[in-house]
Amino acid sequence: MLVLLFAILGGGITYKLSILPWMNAIRASSTCTLICYLLLAYTAGTETAHTYTSIFFGGSFVGMTSSHRLSSKGVVAAACLFGVISSLLLPFLEGVGGALGVCAFISVSAVHLAKMAATRLSIKMRNP
Repeated sequence: MLVLLFAILGGGITYKLSILPWMNAIRASSTCTLICYLLLAYTAGTETAHTYTSIFFGGSFVGMTSSHRLSSKGVVAAACLFGVISSLLLPFLEGVGGALGVCAFISVSAVHLAKMAATRLSIKMRNP
């Protein structure tokens, strides 16, 4: 449950901050992740901070997506999917570089493709 919470927080906060004119997606992701780590390390210890900050960081990869591709609701859905996929895949990808990015890419792609399929299906249903 905490994994999903941190993934959603990472994605949502990064997505909202990256829209600001003086903040791009990379700055938003790195700033949020740094603040998350410092807060967790101070309150819960470094081991817990390492675990949940990595999920937050992966969620921030989801939040780095373009607003043309996903809306706020889409980012939340992709972040939830990221939390599930990362829980399933990361143990098998331990030590592999880019594992968080791969999980984020799969999540964003799945939500975007589902959105496109739903749009096309609704258009076909209206115009038989």
